[in-house]
Amino acid sequence: MIRSFFPKEKYRELKIIVKTKRIALTIAALFLEVFVNEFYNIIWQPRCKLIAEWEYTKGIKKQNLRKKPLAHQCIIYKRILTLQTEDGIYDLKKRKILKHNEQWLIVLEKARQYINQFIREGNRVFWKRIVEAYTEIL
Repeated sequence: MIRSFFPKEKYRELKIIVKTKRIALTIAALFLEVFVNEFYNIIWQPRCKLIAEWEYTKGIKKQNLRKKPLAHQCIIYKRILTLQTEDGIYDLKKRKILKHNEQWLIVLEKARQYINQFIREGNRVFWKRIVEAYTEIL
């Protein structure tokens, strides 16, 4: 997990500053632990609360989530017409349809940008921007 979020160049810079590999790894691991905990507290917990409130307003209970929906309750999805080109697959509005691994790479790159920004600008600005990005999604 450290390799995914902490680029080698940043690790090398950290290693030069602290002089030992062990301390650099410890700092990187602590940074990752703080990042995961703060992500949970700032983004995941509010999301879970919003989902729980929504389920409550819709009358959805835990029992309902475990049951398989009846045939007439299933959502029927329409097939999206696509155009395949050399660059990739696009829908009819010329928006690129991303594969799972492409979506994951975009998310990882965003996380790396946030971490680099955190290192440069400090804690306050970093978390403020994450919360702003999260509220835009909602």
